[in-house]
Amino acid sequence: MPSFQYKRVGCFDNTELFSSESENDYFPFHFHDFFCVSLITNGTEILKNTEQEFIAPAGNISITQVNEVHRNFSLSPAGYSYKTIYVNPEVLQHFSNNKPVMALERVIYDVPLFNNLLHLFNTENTAAQKWETSFKMLAGHATDPHPQNSWASVFYRIDEIIDAYPNKPIDTDWLAKKFCMSKFHFIREFKKAKGVTPQTYIMLYRLGQSKKLLLQNIPLTDIAYSQGFYDPSHFTNSFKKYFGISPSRFVQPE
Repeated sequence: MPSFQYKRVGCFDNTELFSSESENDYFPFHFHDFFCVSLITNGTEILKNTEQEFIAPAGNISITQVNEVHRNFSLSPAGYSYKTIYVNPEVLQHFSNNKPVMALERVIYDVPLFNNLLHLFNTENTAAQKWETSFKMLAGHATDPHPQNSWASVFYRIDEIIDAYPNKPIDTDWLAKKFCMSKFHFIREFKKAKGVTPQTYIMLYRLGQSKKLLLQNIPLTDIAYSQGFYDPSHFTNSFKKYFGISPSRFVQPE
């Protein structure tokens, strides 16, 4: 079984750090609203999105783009280990002369950057200057984004719809009618655009919103019901399935 560690630093928009040892294939397809910057410390990672696979051996930095549906797994059955920094794109923009960073290189081989980022994990109370130096170096690996699926512009309203019904189940038939499609056509084209089914997208979006509420010290039970989960147990199990840690561990990291 893999072992996970999580912590959060009190600067740069509460940057999150996540480490995994001896992981093979744990997380299902999911997405984040920030860059996942993963230092591969042992073994080899396969990063798979809805179109391609990328290989990142130990010593390289694997990048998952903002809102990219993906999953990660080990090339070898023995597993692999990594340390991930979740970076807000606005933070990178700040360290890129205020130029928006839309995408980063997929697999980065940059020994000084790798060592700088590794140092951030291995040292408690790292000075802000060390973070600034690392983010400036990382922003230097900005690149042009991959062209979006043509359906992406059609489904841009999905977030607004979820926000309009935060604590209600959203039926797929009803949602399909909102987009003037049959149910099966809607599911097929939505998955092409977003990489996951409508119901999985709704789940992930609500889990992302719940992280913000947890940081506001709102009780877990209130969050569970306000975000449309059946009960606190359903919320906790879903949170752990997609983020690898429990909500309580997220609020009070090691």
